Amino acid sequence: MRDEYRSGAGTGMSQEKPAILLASPRHTLALCGIVLLLVLLGAFHASGKAPASNIAEPAAMLKNNLTMIGLLWLWVYFVYKGMRDYSQSVLQFFGLKSLKPGDLLGDLAVAVLGFGLIFLCSSGVHALLPETAAANPLLSATPRGLAGIAAWISLSISAGICEEIVFRGYLQRQLASISGKVAIAIAAQALVFGLGHAYEGLASVSAIILHGLILGVMAHWRGNIRAGIIEHAGWDLLAGFSVI
Repeated sequence: MRDEYRSGAGTGMSQEKPAILLASPRHTLALCGIVLLLVLLGAFHASGKAPASNIAEPAAMLKNNLTMIGLLWLWVYFVYKGMRDYSQSVLQFFGLKSLKPGDLLGDLAVAVLGFGLIFLCSSGVHALLPETAAANPLLSATPRGLAGIAAWISLSISAGICEEIVFRGYLQRQLASISGKVAIAIAAQALVFGLGHAYEGLASVSAIILHGLILGVMAHWRGNIRAGIIEHAGWDLLAGFSVI
């Protein structure tokens, strides 16, 4: 994100001055439509009406993970294309122009703090709310074999980069520009982010919304998505190996 996104840093979200639009409002609506489609497909899967698949088998998991990697990067391409039409670039979300070596240590520290806070929030949500839907099909079994492990690591990194570009980079800042309120943008992107996982059940969706909120605050605070990428990729990686 560019510096003007944080022009009121330290004075409260309500005093922020949102940047110009990153893409057309129609493009943003199309992105939300994609998320809605994912919700419907997820609901279809969770209902048990979708064709049965043996996704826990190593070969099936490998195919599924490679497919997901491709879809994630297609999502980024969709955002890239919409922003290109407005002479904008996804690279601005990384804060590369003002990046200093010491900033990377700060990103790591924020990512670790965010990870801890998200873990506490997620644990609390799952303790309070019973799970009523099938588990995430991407986590149907622990990755096995060199190819399976490599694919899961690649998927975790891709999810960290791609979903932070889409949600905390593009969508959050675009909604801030449209609404004029960064707080609204953070809340809205987190809600869309969580609803995209609706097939996982109320507890998981609630935890994912909180995850998105914290990542949104991190992106706003740091002025870029680097810390969020580290936290997000690390979270997915450890979840895949049942560490968290």
